[in-house]
Amino acid sequence: MARIVVCWLWPWDSPLRRWCALVAVSVTAAAGCSAPGTAVENAPEVTVMSAGVVLRDPVWSYRFHALVGLTDDDRLAEITDPVSPGHTATRLSSQMAVGRNLQISRKDDRHIFVPQPQRGKVAVIDLATLRQVDEFDAGPAPAYLSEDSGMRVLLALSADGSSVTPIDEYGFRALPTAKITGDPSDMIDGANRGREIEYHVYGSSGIRYYKGPSSPPEQRGSLPMDVVASAGDGTAVTRSYVSRRDDDMLYAVDSQRGGEGLTVLAVTRLPSPIRRIGTDDTRIYAATDREVVVLETNDVTGYPHHTIPVLRTTNYRKGLPDAERSAPLTGMALGPHRIYLTFAGTPLVVSVAKPRL
Repeated sequence: MARIVVCWLWPWDSPLRRWCALVAVSVTAAAGCSAPGTAVENAPEVTVMSAGVVLRDPVWSYRFHALVGLTDDDRLAEITDPVSPGHTATRLSSQMAVGRNLQISRKDDRHIFVPQPQRGKVAVIDLATLRQVDEFDAGPAPAYLSEDSGMRVLLALSADGSSVTPIDEYGFRALPTAKITGDPSDMIDGANRGREIEYHVYGSSGIRYYKGPSSPPEQRGSLPMDVVASAGDGTAVTRSYVSRRDDDMLYAVDSQRGGEGLTVLAVTRLPSPIRRIGTDDTRIYAATDREVVVLETNDVTGYPHHTIPVLRTTNYRKGLPDAERSAPLTGMALGPHRIYLTFAGTPLVVSVAKPRL
């Protein structure tokens, strides 16, 4: 697979000017050669199946080998064997108060956390039965969840985006709520390892990075950018990948040397506006309006050319029926071998094969 990279780079005086000045275009030009990303992990490359219900914000359960998402009538749905053609097996929970996303516990992956902002609680759902087995206080109106995996601390972003409440997963004890400086945030992403509370928050007002031994942690950096999609790096805990609203540029953002401040490391232009971003240990996955684009993380060498290398681009829309081909994307989940996409107003789920390493 050939790759064309064009990059113009001008001097800059600040981290803010850096992401304004970097322009990178990375285009997958051809397939069928021996470069990484040429072959997929399993065939077919794109499949379409019906979940039987409309889904949003799915996650993948490695323990149960299933896709779990929220329905449009406030239930949890579990879809097993989601690569099978046609209608797969779907189980539904009872209706419950729900927030904006789901978080599978990394301490005990038999359980999934459901934020309930109306009740000021987080519900603990047993994935084997889809029944609630516990609940706990999670600060003011918890609406969006993430996890600091190293500390085994759940992070609850309030519905108004003004505060974060960490919850110790050993006993579900809420730690002091931390106020977010400046304007509200829409999303939060906790670090994948480490021995301090560490997270990024994202929104229309920009990116803010917090780290400290206790809550509230200290703000270590910020960057003004209207962020609509984000994902943390699986290895480099200070690094994240973001896109701006209705924009086709993918940015790699990291701490400056010394750990204070944020800077843009690399930028790559994708074929259409980016709606969702995910990562695993070695790859970045960006779902645009039409494509799933797989890119390298380059945790060891960084990005010496200030671009994020593209490995494979797949048009996932071509598998949808004409009537659903323009349905807005509502979620992306990463399984061990495939990427799963859900859409507004349709029970169809598209899966795209991951490229081989």
